[in-house]
Amino acid sequence: MKVEITGRHVFITPAIRSYVLKRLRKFDRFFGDDASFHVIIDVEKERHTAEILLKSKLLDLTGKGETDDMYTSIVRAIGKLERQAIKSKCRLIETKRQKAKARSVEEKSGVSRERASMRVNRRTAAILEEDVPPKRMAVEEAVAELGQSESPFVVFRNVESGSMNVLYRRKDGSLGLIQD
Repeated sequence: MKVEITGRHVFITPAIRSYVLKRLRKFDRFFGDDASFHVIIDVEKERHTAEILLKSKLLDLTGKGETDDMYTSIVRAIGKLERQAIKSKCRLIETKRQKAKARSVEEKSGVSRERASMRVNRRTAAILEEDVPPKRMAVEEAVAELGQSESPFVVFRNVESGSMNVLYRRKDGSLGLIQD
């Protein structure tokens, strides 16, 4: 943890420095040694302001406190910073939980959400030539095969209609179907 303390219109005493360092120790549980703090202490007439800027790999946070007492201003700024850190950490944990839950649902159902949400657009083609005889399969099987392969398209003979079909991946991520 790196801490830099700047005083504007005020001399930073060892007491203020030790107070700030003592209060900032609680952020070790959130960020470890990854965080760097810049504490700006300002005094203008009766107004004492403490502003704390936190920079880490994950976040950039700012907390500001303003009262007529320097120590109270520091406590308020750290309190605001702590609330922001807790909120962002909870949001990060919740996002990870949602992703893990989605993965487990995909594994249980056997069908990925991406493939389930894709709509197939149908279009009639005039001529289709191919050297290799295509496999006979249903459209759903072709969708599954396209999802598993690196190829941008799958040529197959439709089991239901007996016609030649081409299933392809569009630029927007949806699937297109060309029927003969």
